Amino acid sequence: MPLNQDDNQKDHLANTAFISEKIKQRPINRKKLIRRTLITISLAVIFGGVACFTFLFLQPVFSDTLYPEKEPEAVSFPAESASDELIPKEMYADDNEIAATEIQNLEATQKDQIDQAIASYTFGSSDYGNMMSSLKAVATEGNRSIVKITAISNDTNWFSPSFESSGTASGLIVADNGSNLLVLTFYDELKDAETIGITFCDNTKSEASINLVDTITDLCILSIRKSTLSSDTRDKIRVAALGSSNSNSIAGLPVIAIGSPVGVQGSIAYGIVTSEKSTLDLPDSTYKLITTDIFGSKSGSGVIINLSGQVVGIIDMDKEPGDLTNSICAIGITELKALLEDLSNNHPRAYLGVHGTTVPQEIQTLQGVPSGAYITMTELSSPAMKAGIQSGDIITAIGDMDITSYEQLTNKLAQLSPDDVISITVMRQAVSDYIEMDLEATLTESTHN
Repeated sequence: MPLNQDDNQKDHLANTAFISEKIKQRPINRKKLIRRTLITISLAVIFGGVACFTFLFLQPVFSDTLYPEKEPEAVSFPAESASDELIPKEMYADDNEIAATEIQNLEATQKDQIDQAIASYTFGSSDYGNMMSSLKAVATEGNRSIVKITAISNDTNWFSPSFESSGTASGLIVADNGSNLLVLTFYDELKDAETIGITFCDNTKSEASINLVDTITDLCILSIRKSTLSSDTRDKIRVAALGSSNSNSIAGLPVIAIGSPVGVQGSIAYGIVTSEKSTLDLPDSTYKLITTDIFGSKSGSGVIINLSGQVVGIIDMDKEPGDLTNSICAIGITELKALLEDLSNNHPRAYLGVHGTTVPQEIQTLQGVPSGAYITMTELSSPAMKAGIQSGDIITAIGDMDITSYEQLTNKLAQLSPDDVISITVMRQAVSDYIEMDLEATLTESTHN
């Protein structure tokens, strides 16, 4: 019995010794832990980057799907008819028309009394001040359609920090297609720009992108998203009213130059039209040059408007004749309307590359010269030159359409598209008479983005 007790005690001591054993943790592998931590962080960064880029790429798709933007409306500038053209008296303010109508309705005796009163009236400085104030009011209203365009570029070299350079010019709001405001300006100041800034008449600023550029006139259309403008700004600005530069004669009528005619934004100048009959020597076009007696700057830009506030010309000092130093010159608006429509609607224009004029009727009668578009010059490497058209040729037909004037030729080209292949009938002078030739030309493009 004592023996069994000793055995039990030994077993109990053995079990007690086993239970009290201390279990040691495995040593931490720090290199493995750091490696796993870095892998986890890297995977998190990669996942975050993928999620971010996925959102950036898909967000416009979701936005366009959930909140689709209206398709831009087609811009149209209807061609002028004889009834649309302004006659000289329509170039004056409406107050004069109202006064004239009222005078016509007066009885003869009353009219005589008024005529006598006007003849005896002496105009003073206050009358002159009132007249200039009325002109200033027309200019101020016109400036609602004018914007300041700033072309900003970042120039960088390896030895100095980057810096910004900018050029400014005036632009004209010519259309609103529902989604965007469309602004007309010259491309030369913008060709090196990385950002195009727009400042409206209320000093609100926005950004613009280029729609299309015409390489013949250097004119381009800028597009500004209306959604970036406040309702207050949209209320203050307005689309310009385009008038006519093709009336019976606007020479001698008063006009106002707005924009930056003297090279300073917001400047205003008054004068009269001195001529509007000259045709600019540009290919595939019959644009008219308007000259004025307004003194301006070589770097001037903007528009000239009549006393009804309608735009009659786009200032282009590069077209200034050599003997009219610093006189404001402009391209007539009437012939530009078809171009503005194409530029606004992103419609590329066809290019043939011919300069010409209409064969006068008396030359046809006296010298037996065929009627048509007389070609004075073909542009180097143009489709016309490649087709074999030469100076002195007379284009009498394009396809099945007879051509009896240079204006008809340019109008027909405006209806065609780049890459069109056209047949051209020309009359070429031989030793004793004109011979008919059929040529073929593949048109190219006179516009670019």
